[in-house]
Amino acid sequence: MKPAQTLQLVRRNARKHDLTVVEQPGRGKGSHRIFVLADSSGTEVARFGLTDHPRELSWTVLRQMEDGLAHLFGEKWMEKR
Repeated sequence: MKPAQTLQLVRRNARKHDLTVVEQPGRGKGSHRIFVLADSSGTEVARFGLTDHPRELSWTVLRQMEDGLAHLFGEKWMEKR
């Protein structure tokens, strides 16, 4: 899965859970971008990073992201497309 597809999947799941995905400008290093998931009051509930290149993400990065956001979206949320 590519970073743009991953971000799209995160945004779709965030909308289902009344969360907003916001990029933190200037927080990433090099080609990396940092994103924050915020609730309706603007409180940060999670954050994650993605690369800004068009190559496929490794399975370890995808698994780490899935595990890191499982407390918000549920187990195996990336497989429920």
